[in-house]
Amino acid sequence: MKHMKSFMIYILEILAGIVINGLAFLGLAEDPSVLTGIGSGILAVGLVQLFRAIRLERDPKLKKRFETAAKDERYAFISMKAKEAAFAIYMIIAGVLCMAWLILGYKEEGMLAAMSICLLVILYTIMFRILAKKY
Repeated sequence: MKHMKSFMIYILEILAGIVINGLAFLGLAEDPSVLTGIGSGILAVGLVQLFRAIRLERDPKLKKRFETAAKDERYAFISMKAKEAAFAIYMIIAGVLCMAWLILGYKEEGMLAAMSICLLVILYTIMFRILAKKY
């Protein structure tokens, strides 16, 4: 049952990508390239996930290896470290862009970068407090 639910989600992603691309080709957006990019991305993710799920269903050894890797503490630790590094790198890049854009007079872009930093810090604080109570 769980596998069927995953397959349905992947098929819905594929259909959503096709619909969004169709809307872009019909010209329903001011800038159809944005819709095309979003639709193509969703379509690609759905296709890759569907092919991966089919491949895992056909090969029990590969499926067992993936399940073992997903439960492995080493992979969980590596994943956590990768998220920490990505968060820190994003904060630095957004901070530099924020200052550069504000200095160069691009107020909207600078404020958007600053707001993205604030949003991440707020989300981090909320999640930290929730997880601190949970664990």
